[in-house]
Amino acid sequence: MKLIYSTASPYARTARIFVHELGLGEQVEEVFQHPFANPAELIEANPLCKVPCLIDDKGGAIFDSQVICEYLDAQAGSRLFKEIHKDWHLKTLYSLTRGLLDSAVAWQQDKMREPEQRSEFWQERFIKSIDRGLEYIEQRLDELPKEFSAIHVNLITALEYLDFRHPEYWWQKKFNGLKNWWMAYKEKPSIVETQPKA
Repeated sequence: MKLIYSTASPYARTARIFVHELGLGEQVEEVFQHPFANPAELIEANPLCKVPCLIDDKGGAIFDSQVICEYLDAQAGSRLFKEIHKDWHLKTLYSLTRGLLDSAVAWQQDKMREPEQRSEFWQERFIKSIDRGLEYIEQRLDELPKEFSAIHVNLITALEYLDFRHPEYWWQKKFNGLKNWWMAYKEKPSIVETQPKA
């Protein structure tokens, strides 16, 4: 299999963490491609030209990070989604972590616009949604699966993407409970080896 990724994409990072956590490193070749360069291989596989994109052993393409992560997990015996798939509350918390990623990415996309095109209204909405989302999940950390799961992957990726793209947000000062939770996982090899880069 081949996983097309970029080092700045938090969505691609979730897929890469899955590869590492599930011990699929020898089965999945990780190939860096910048989607803004419109690489032919990526466009041929995914008409949206987005990462991550997984090309399976038969040459078929699987895209959207959640679909890729679920596919990889199924290949490895359903470990990281095991509890989530059986519990609607955990599915909802998983959806919240995806929403946090979406808001953080949308905020970054607006910040990348020319100054006169940026929207204070939308940036405030993105920030407020992140505020509320992090507060909500901080209050429910004891409800997360006890074993490392897809929720852990997304939440850690979201928190570290905030550090990467929005250091002025200072989530670690706002959410001490989340900071302590994150500290327990931040040195995992899968987390260290997939750190985001511009």
